[in-house]
Amino acid sequence: MCGPEKFLETQLSSIKDFHDTINDEDLSEEDYEHAKQIWDHFGIKTLQGYHDHYLLSDVLLLADVFKNFRDSIYD
Repeated sequence: MCGPEKFLETQLSSIKDFHDTINDEDLSEEDYEHAKQIWDHFGIKTLQGYHDHYLLSDVLLLADVFKNFRDSIYD
């Protein structure tokens, strides 16, 4: 994301626009196809919607990890 105006875009950017600066790698074709499937499956309309969906998925996954950890400790 290079600025807040990117949130208003109504389609997923092209694969060449994605780059992992930490590992200095371009996005794989497989990961890009997965992102497009998510966009289509959930009827996402803007890049902000995709961003919010991504964050929600992370939070729900983390909550599931904590719940499973808690359950296993009590057992």
